[in-house]
Amino acid sequence: MDNKDDRINWPAVIRHGEDPELTYIPDQAAWLEFSSHENAGEDDAVIDSTGHQYRIMNGGSDCRLQTPETIMLNELLGLVKAHAAARGSCCVAKLYAPTIQEAMKIVASLEDQ
Repeated sequence: MDNKDDRINWPAVIRHGEDPELTYIPDQAAWLEFSSHENAGEDDAVIDSTGHQYRIMNGGSDCRLQTPETIMLNELLGLVKAHAAARGSCCVAKLYAPTIQEAMKIVASLEDQ
């Protein structure tokens, strides 16, 4: 099955259920790579740069996304802060982004550390 999904606005992050770890997905090619090798957990979701959250159904070659829900900026910032704390970043409470796109940039910068 082709895992290409034109609904997702890149970049995006994968939320792994209740785990604070986020996976940064910069583009369609990285999503295809991720979805072809990873099996999604029951509560895993893709959050795109417009604030749409798609729950991942199945995984691997049979990966499907549910109809999106909207995630609010403050909820995404909470996820980003938890992710940063799990990675050992300091001053996590001071993390702020005025937009969802800027929050995605924070996750990307944490990948580089």
